[in-house]
Amino acid sequence: MKRLTIIMATAAIIFSCTDRTTSDGIRVIDADLTGKEVIELNLADLKKTALEYSDESIIGYATNFLQAPHGYILKSSSGNTVRLMYFDREGQYICDISHQGRGPGEFLDVSSIYMTGDTLTVASFYNKEMLLRYLITPEGYEPLAGVPIKQLNWGISKIYSTPDIPGRYFVKNTWNGTPGWTTPLFTIYDKDWNIVDTCRTKHPEGGFASPYPISRAGDRIYLNQAFSDTIYVAYNDRIDPALIIDFGQSDYPADIKYDVMKRFEFTKEHPNAHYLIHNGSLITEDKAYLYLSSGHGPYFLVYDMNDGSSTFYRIMDEDGDPALMFYIFASPDGRVKGTFQSVSEENSSIYDLSSL
Repeated sequence: MKRLTIIMATAAIIFSCTDRTTSDGIRVIDADLTGKEVIELNLADLKKTALEYSDESIIGYATNFLQAPHGYILKSSSGNTVRLMYFDREGQYICDISHQGRGPGEFLDVSSIYMTGDTLTVASFYNKEMLLRYLITPEGYEPLAGVPIKQLNWGISKIYSTPDIPGRYFVKNTWNGTPGWTTPLFTIYDKDWNIVDTCRTKHPEGGFASPYPISRAGDRIYLNQAFSDTIYVAYNDRIDPALIIDFGQSDYPADIKYDVMKRFEFTKEHPNAHYLIHNGSLITEDKAYLYLSSGHGPYFLVYDMNDGSSTFYRIMDEDGDPALMFYIFASPDGRVKGTFQSVSEENSSIYDLSSL
């Protein structure tokens, strides 16, 4: 197993100790890689839970992940096939939770999953009438009555609810693809699906659906979208900007930033540059974990919510290339975990990122 590689001494890692804020009180995250050192970690040195690989438990592409009371539940996609797979705490496959279909308790697709106690809630982009629910047990699951959805103006790409903030759904909306049509990035609904507040900022890059989670930090719900430089907070029935990512010299030129093909051509023409873009984030009470991409592969930026410092990391696979993360989530005990698939593994594994 490779040893942990640290490019610089830990005492010299603090890149930005000034907690900047705008005139509106919005925090500014220093995400400019120019002239900064990077801490390089190896997957092999992070604590992991390997997920079983067998004929029944081949995962495919994991695009949604969460920790349940008795283990882990993930959404797996392969072609047009979608599965909800249930593994125990040691990573052993238990079963699939329901399956694709049009019958009672079945799903056509899965856009979002979340846990409330021992109940799994499943949202579907195509089923706009019902949220599906399943009781998760150590041995498997039991279907529960669904939750009706009032006819909504916008599709749901991610949804979150918690009994600690009663009577509220926090939703990432899906852009409907119509030019000139304004779809809010985020919406707060009450339990009767009446709008409490919306965020009408334009969807970046035409409405890319971010797989990354809605974050909870105490009584605040953080909402972020792929390619957006602003992270919003839902608090006291309002959605407001909370964090702005300042890439400085590492930012893409404005005229190509939200055009993936132009970015691709630009990075080929500037092979030694490190232009960054925001893929998604997880926010806790103490830290913001930003997953950033460049032409050189992904970076992690960890922003300390207490002292305002920013630290860059790269997580490397055993072949020396950057490791690709599928998802990031917080476990009930507050530990931050990510799912990666190493070149030496047949299935994804869960890695503990709390040391970052």
